[in-house]
Amino acid sequence: MEQLFSHDELALITAAAEEAGMAPRDWVRGAVLQYLTEDLYEDEPVTAGAPYRPDLEHARWPMTEHCRSGRPLLEVHHAGCWVPKGGERTMTTAQARQALLAGEAGACDACLPERFLTPA
Repeated sequence: MEQLFSHDELALITAAAEEAGMAPRDWVRGAVLQYLTEDLYEDEPVTAGAPYRPDLEHARWPMTEHCRSGRPLLEVHHAGCWVPKGGERTMTTAQARQALLAGEAGACDACLPERFLTPA
């Protein structure tokens, strides 16, 4: 996270996180996925007809590329993950969901983005 934000930004994030009673990484994750709404994130579908949070559809998903078995392997991360170093290309939620479901990309083992991108 230190590579994504300046020292001043980290200080502001830390202060906001402390005020909310959260860890800074959790606060950033909440800010990215919820646009700072008052709603708590829910892993379960909101309604039977809408399995994804509407604000989640506007998120961007960093993609890292690794060479495995002689071919490139794309890995999807959520924006609060510590694995991407910055500057990676990103996908929309719809593109990331399609890439995961089609097997064109794998999910990061650290942040487990499939929790947000695949139906429960």
